[in-house]
Amino acid sequence: MNKQSSIYGIFIKIGLLAGVVILFLVAVAIYKETMKKNQIQTEINNLKAEAEKTTRENSMLKEKIDFLASKEYMETEARDKLNLKSPDEQVVIVKKNVVKEAVVETPTPVTVAENKVAIANHIKWWNYFFKY
Repeated sequence: MNKQSSIYGIFIKIGLLAGVVILFLVAVAIYKETMKKNQIQTEINNLKAEAEKTTRENSMLKEKIDFLASKEYMETEARDKLNLKSPDEQVVIVKKNVVKEAVVETPTPVTVAENKVAIANHIKWWNYFFKY
């Protein structure tokens, strides 16, 4: 019986070693699957965030397209860029950077330093809008 008990002891040790190896391999496989699952979940979250961002950008672009297609925007652009007007409007042209000597028709001109004549404010406005 001594031989049989030693053979059984060897089989028990081999079985125990095989069990530990199998348990280790199963633990490694579970760890790898858990890491893969976490990586996939992270990628899913990133894609969801990107999808939400794209949806927001699309809604902003749609609003911009709706604005650019609106009648008010088209009229504004026609007025600004094509110099058009609607039939019931009157156009006033204000020229910029036109320098002319202003004629002062005040009875007593007000003098400023260095013998320059000051022009009354209402005459400046009149010249600004109606004299070229």
